[in-house]
Amino acid sequence: MAARPRSVRNRTLPPNLYQKKDGYFWFRNPITKETFGLGRNKEAAVSQAKTANADIERRRGDTSLLARMDGGDSLLSKWCDTYEEGLTGLKPNTMRSIRSQLAAIRDDEIGGMILVHIAPRHVAEFIERCEQARGAPMATKIRSRLRDVLRSAMERGAIEVGKNPVEVTYKPKVEVKRSRLTLDTYRAILAEARSHKSRQWVANAMELALVTGQRLEDVCRMSFDDVHDGFLWVEQTKGRGPNRPKLCIPLTLALPAAGLVLGDVVKKCRDRVVSKHLIHFSHAISKAKPGAPAAPGTLSQAFKVARNAAKIETEKGRTPPTFHELRSLAARLYSDQYGKDFAQSLLGHKSAAMTAVYRDSRGQDWTEIKISNGI
Repeated sequence: MAARPRSVRNRTLPPNLYQKKDGYFWFRNPITKETFGLGRNKEAAVSQAKTANADIERRRGDTSLLARMDGGDSLLSKWCDTYEEGLTGLKPNTMRSIRSQLAAIRDDEIGGMILVHIAPRHVAEFIERCEQARGAPMATKIRSRLRDVLRSAMERGAIEVGKNPVEVTYKPKVEVKRSRLTLDTYRAILAEARSHKSRQWVANAMELALVTGQRLEDVCRMSFDDVHDGFLWVEQTKGRGPNRPKLCIPLTLALPAAGLVLGDVVKKCRDRVVSKHLIHFSHAISKAKPGAPAAPGTLSQAFKVARNAAKIETEKGRTPPTFHELRSLAARLYSDQYGKDFAQSLLGHKSAAMTAVYRDSRGQDWTEIKISNGI
């Protein structure tokens, strides 16, 4: 539908500038719909309106002439393109997430701004819009992505070093609603899984995840070929290319609090079904044949079924624990048993020492998980 024609009184005025019958001028922001009084001085009102309209057009991205005058590559949206082109070696899911975050930046009015004109105020307003439209967790991720985009621009001299406007803005407060998995809860869910002949693979996966402290995806990828020379060799999936953490975990590793020894858990994974995968189906499930590996999504859902069957109570306002919480439980139990440094090493979290190893050897070394004497 076409816009309603302007009245004779306002027809000669710049867009968004209006004059009342008493001669008073006012400006209406077409984006926020806010109005601002500008007094009765027509020359001053027209000047301010033109300046405001130019800034609005710049923010909207309708800045072809302004961009050519100021340098097209200095548009934030253009730098998002440059940033994306430089990303290599990432998994498809990771790239999808990054592209979604970059699209949120490009599509907002901040995407049409010149880099050097972006102030902390603009970033804060952008993050507020993201939080209102997408929620705090996503707003936090978008903020981090914007910070990284501007950091890359800083490295190339597009903005002054040390003046990343994102750094001084607030980070949306994310309230974690997922419940932690306690040892008692773990035992209840494990007992439920063990009570069903067809769910032994779920119980095996739970024990393997807890005793190794590894992620859901890494547990699903473990094979019997990874078990040799007295170790379970794990190359974690999270990370970039050769810099992914590589661990060799001794089969003698014990977690007394849960009554687990890695070597014993590996033996449980061997059954009458021939399979090269530690976590595999012992019975046909849907289209999967016995011996086939369990996909991460399938294992996550199977854990949920066992958890619900165990009738685990959850605190009001929180969501039930997921399979991923086994990793957190492992971190806490190993910290109590062997110390925080051991837990950090086992989980494959980065540290200064590990980063140095990656840098010197280009990620080809394996980190041996050492158990102190007497344990």
